[in-house]
Amino acid sequence: MAIAIPFFFAGICISLAISKLPEKVNKIYFGDLGGAAVGCISFLVLANYISLSHLLIIPPLLSFLASFLFSLKLKNKSSAIYIVGIFIFIILFGGAESFYSFPVNPYKSLFTLLRYPNSRIMDRQENSFARLEVVESEGVKYAPGLSLNFSGEIPEQLGMVTDGDGLSVITRLEGEYDLEGLKKIKFSDYISSALGFHLVRETENQEKILIIGPGGGLDVLGGIYNEAGEIWGIEMNPDVKILMQNNYADYSGNIYNRKGIKILTGEGRSVLKGLAQKFDLIQISLIGSSNTASGGFYSISENYLYTVEGFIDFWQHLSEGGKLSITRWLKFPPREIVRLCSISLEALSRMGIEKPENHLALIRSWGTSTLILSKEEIGEEEIRIIKDFCDKRNFDTVYFPGIREEDANINHVLKESYYYQEIEQLVNSFKEGELKDFYDSYFFNVSAVTDNQPYFFYTLKWRNIPMIIKSTANWQPLIEWGNLIIFATFVQGIIFSIIFIFLPLILKRFPVTKKGVKIPFLLYFASLGLGYMLLEISFIQKFILYLTNPSYSTSIIIFSFLFFSGLGSFYSKKIERNYIESLKIIILSLCAILLSYQIVLPYVFNITLKYSLLVRIFITVGLIFPLGFLMGMPFPLGIRLVSSIDQGKGKGLIPWLWATNSFCSIIASVSAVIIALFFGFKVVAYLAVFIYLLGFFKLQSGHK
Repeated sequence: MAIAIPFFFAGICISLAISKLPEKVNKIYFGDLGGAAVGCISFLVLANYISLSHLLIIPPLLSFLASFLFSLKLKNKSSAIYIVGIFIFIILFGGAESFYSFPVNPYKSLFTLLRYPNSRIMDRQENSFARLEVVESEGVKYAPGLSLNFSGEIPEQLGMVTDGDGLSVITRLEGEYDLEGLKKIKFSDYISSALGFHLVRETENQEKILIIGPGGGLDVLGGIYNEAGEIWGIEMNPDVKILMQNNYADYSGNIYNRKGIKILTGEGRSVLKGLAQKFDLIQISLIGSSNTASGGFYSISENYLYTVEGFIDFWQHLSEGGKLSITRWLKFPPREIVRLCSISLEALSRMGIEKPENHLALIRSWGTSTLILSKEEIGEEEIRIIKDFCDKRNFDTVYFPGIREEDANINHVLKESYYYQEIEQLVNSFKEGELKDFYDSYFFNVSAVTDNQPYFFYTLKWRNIPMIIKSTANWQPLIEWGNLIIFATFVQGIIFSIIFIFLPLILKRFPVTKKGVKIPFLLYFASLGLGYMLLEISFIQKFILYLTNPSYSTSIIIFSFLFFSGLGSFYSKKIERNYIESLKIIILSLCAILLSYQIVLPYVFNITLKYSLLVRIFITVGLIFPLGFLMGMPFPLGIRLVSSIDQGKGKGLIPWLWATNSFCSIIASVSAVIIALFFGFKVVAYLAVFIYLLGFFKLQSGHK
């Protein structure tokens, strides 16, 4: 309701303006889209300087400002004084930041940490794409999958959470001595992710190590403990680097300022594209908490690290004999580790590597699993290192070339060697060319994911839902909460759309033309809402990798579409007749450009991903300009066409058509994600083209 009520009244205002002044719809639509565009880009800038709680004050202030200006236009003095009074009240009230605070999701790490006695938030940093908090809590003892053979102590740690989750830790190592003595950080060598360091160290190939997502520095400590020669890190959130190099430099042993350690900021793949260096080990740190991972909250989130194209990028930046190491939370039944192996096999096959299965190794602890992808085939010496590493820590080997079932499921014993069996079956299916049969028969979706469909965490097969519910009382995590939320939102949108679009028809509460309700106009404006939002959402998702994170992608893509659509709307005033013929040229041109982008964009991304973020932003804006400009014309031209029928009586349809357009936009915003989950971004774009063409041809046939 907190979101619905403001948008409800905003919709009424715009509907009234368009209905009463259809001849000025191009200016009204330009103002609406232009203002929204400025709002998007303003958030991206202001969020780096103003807290998110205070940012929430700005929209109501702007709304009251609009009311104030409107009352002055009407020369209503009492209303003006009243609105100014409320305006001042909101400014004063906005100082109470607690008013805008929201309860922490109980499934997130921050909620758990703050439940311990004497817990407190020590530091909070906010920027345009994340809220970072440093927490002091007795619950912070973080060494994921720590070996049960480890008999030492974990040093004092501070929790570092991003948006309340994604727990990382800052380990207390005050003084250079702690790092030189290597005593306090021995625990970092007793987690499964340390395997990569051993494979590099014991083969005397330790010049450069790259850690993607170092966070508070746990994997950096592992590199230091194993005497890595040079450690690089790519951290998504620049505030993490700032905190580690300044506020918590002394506390953490100054590891981010240590000689031989270099921390870069940005999205892992895009930063890596711009590096000429080759690395002996590329390590992707464990992300997310075990709670959200097991609950399936990430199932509808894009992740471009775990895709076929991502693995190819990493492979190309490995030195001869280099290793890629990826650690994930251990799930049962096996899903993520099977999919990691699927991606590895597909990536190596695309590069023409013979016997890709000989480049893989996989181990598990009681809570995590680590995949090793080797540039060269894994030989006997490396297998010995893997076995010794696991034996010393009571970990289990899951796969390496030539593994036998008796080599697996030794320490953390399951009823059967489930993980070994599934990976072995996957590898055998790959060698026999029967991967499709394996994927079809497997209970979960573990096929290799690509940049076109980067939903690594989406593993549900919908046909198996009844069986999941019958087989266990704790079925929700297996169905994955993200899926439930997105489909519940879709159903909710459908219900409200039916009520608010078709209920007026049933009640006949609005005027219609003598010819009755114009179904072609309904379909036309519905297609504009569906097509516009399908394109916008698909571009937001597609550009996440290119623009480094969802917030940048969302703000810049929406800004570009809205701003240029506003310009297109403003320009549409120059079209004073032959609306149908003009719409034909506009929509066909739009569809042609969009179809060409499906071929061009992958090449543009691949060539320019190495450029700076600023350059990529300008490229993005330039790419969207022709699309946005053309997409801004059909709506105002359609409104002017409606208002011209039956000697102006068609104006009575405008509120209904505006509502239809708006509700279809809402449905499309959810539908785009669902379609991308099942079929990928390209299908979303093709569907948008089809819908635009369908809407136009229906309008054309109905207007004859």
